Amino acid sequence: MYYSKKRPLEEVHEVLTSIWACPAPACKGWMRDNFTFSNAPVCPHCKSVMVKTERMLATLVNTSPNQLKQ
Repeated sequence: MYYSKKRPLEEVHEVLTSIWACPAPACKGWMRDNFTFSNAPVCPHCKSVMVKTERMLATLVNTSPNQLKQ
């Protein structure tokens, strides 16, 4: 069933999140720190060693049982 009334979008809460980013200038690869399986991940696109940084991202919780315990 289709409703023509537009509903207001929910506000997305953003927080400063630790990420791993690819340092290669031609590559835009990055991943959240709590979604990695190694202490020093490698970029899946260009195979460069990634560097740790921070970015404003929407809140997201990793509930995977395979997540590294810190």
